[in-house]
Amino acid sequence: MNFLREIWRVGLTALFFVFFALGGVILAYVVLPVFLFLSRNQEAEKYKAQYAIHQMFRFMIYMLQSLGLINFTFKNFEQLKEDQGCLFIANHPTLIDYVAIISKLPRCDNLVKESLWKNRFIKRIISKADYIPNQESTTIIERIKATLNEGNNLLMFPEGTRTIPGETITLKRGAAQLAIRANAPIRLIHISCKPPFLTKQTKWYQLPFEKPQFTLRVVERIEPGDYLIKTGFPSLAARELTRDLEKHLRGEN
Repeated sequence: MNFLREIWRVGLTALFFVFFALGGVILAYVVLPVFLFLSRNQEAEKYKAQYAIHQMFRFMIYMLQSLGLINFTFKNFEQLKEDQGCLFIANHPTLIDYVAIISKLPRCDNLVKESLWKNRFIKRIISKADYIPNQESTTIIERIKATLNEGNNLLMFPEGTRTIPGETITLKRGAAQLAIRANAPIRLIHISCKPPFLTKQTKWYQLPFEKPQFTLRVVERIEPGDYLIKTGFPSLAARELTRDLEKHLRGEN
């Protein structure tokens, strides 16, 4: 019976990823062209594209729960509704962290891996949503500062890759440096998945025996300016802010 149960769950997981891929194709070649045809300008085009991605991801989360593959719990996300010009910073334990967060955010800019821009299909979607490639360049930094100054929020995963289960969360300092330079408030989003699922070390078909419990919790708002006042130097402020972000995302604060 356990063997048949596992085969059934693997089949449902495969079905989900097939629907996810088909949904992406429909989004790129049907939904977005219709939305964007009706857009008045580039800004309206951007927000309609982000809303379309949000709706697709809402459906994907609904599908994962309806198929009995994962239980999702979202805590304190209502706190994000009034935020403007914020950096949303999250840890990154699973493949679907971005999907889960954006399912709750109708409008949000994203810092995405540069490699995704080399994929024609994905590039078609993320370029319409005006997502930003994760590059260390003055142009990109200025673009991020500009979108934050316009009141847009930006989601980023400063670990740079998915967390290895059992290892200590370590963040790259770029997120803190960006927050200090832009004087942008930070909203922390803590993600946990127990037992681990869709990690960097496991394949999609390697399912845990128990149904994963996926919890996303908005835990803190941090003002980077406080660190600059305290230390007096941007480099020291970024270093101390990075340490505190790591502690928060590890659950030590």
